[in-house]
Amino acid sequence: MSSKFIREIVLEGRRIAYTLEYKNIKNVNIHCTPAKGLYISAPYHADLQKLDTYLKEHSKQILAAVDAAKSASGRVRTQRRTITLGDRTVEYELSFKKIKRINLSVSLDKGVRVSAPLSARITDIEDFLRRSSEFILNAVDKYRKMSEELPKAKTYSEGEYVYFMGEKKQVRLTRAARNFAEVTGGELRIFAKDITDTALKTAIVDAFMKQKCEEIIPVMCGRLYPRFKAKGIEYPSELRFRRMVSCWGNCRPARSIITFSTYLIQLPEKCIEQVICHEFTHFLYQNHSKAFYAQLTEFMPDWKEYEDVIKKLGREIIIR
Repeated sequence: MSSKFIREIVLEGRRIAYTLEYKNIKNVNIHCTPAKGLYISAPYHADLQKLDTYLKEHSKQILAAVDAAKSASGRVRTQRRTITLGDRTVEYELSFKKIKRINLSVSLDKGVRVSAPLSARITDIEDFLRRSSEFILNAVDKYRKMSEELPKAKTYSEGEYVYFMGEKKQVRLTRAARNFAEVTGGELRIFAKDITDTALKTAIVDAFMKQKCEEIIPVMCGRLYPRFKAKGIEYPSELRFRRMVSCWGNCRPARSIITFSTYLIQLPEKCIEQVICHEFTHFLYQNHSKAFYAQLTEFMPDWKEYEDVIKKLGREIIIR
């Protein structure tokens, strides 16, 4: 479950929707762009009533930014629409971009998405979708079946379990003046100002998992690095950590950057090592060819033993 959610506020008689995201920051930040609209990031401990008061105090500046963003966009760049394909109604996200042709994608976490040229007419877009109806409906059915097999989003309620380094930890909640989390024995203890606020608890746990990734995974990379150095691989210029649901890691050899999913810290240590070795191998092979897997086997001969464990736990850990 994301730490982002949509709220509304009335500013000078106008109802304004905005995206609120809890972050590990000290002050409230306000952004407004044509693509994202009004976007506000706030500290984990932010009080919603005080936040509303703060926004009302800055209503003139906010409304001016909202109007400027709308004017800059020229038209609604992103919108939710529906279309009837056969006897079924399908919802899709339509985005207008500076591109030459209409593009279509269907995914588990983002559904049906269409990007179209700025000059495209809705009738042309819908004709394109109808011509692609068989692909769309098959993909929608496929991902619906997959989603039914996925675990429900965590609410971080008392007694619920969360994985950490491959072990199940029971959630324990404590009302506190400061928002943070810690692992103690077999428990994941969440301290929050409001222990009923699922979005807040999610943000706290996400921050905790990212912090642990930043503490633990670079140490593991350093321990494993001699294997790769022997093949002439330079240590990455940067290790990044962010919430990714479609992969455990991503290697960008040209920029010497590896990005790891913050979900990775929930896997057992040997599984984390397998992912690290996998990503470092991409510095030699930017594909999944036979040569890539042969090299991965040289770096970590028993990597296949952990593949099934990663897939199995991934279905429990990753919430899309």
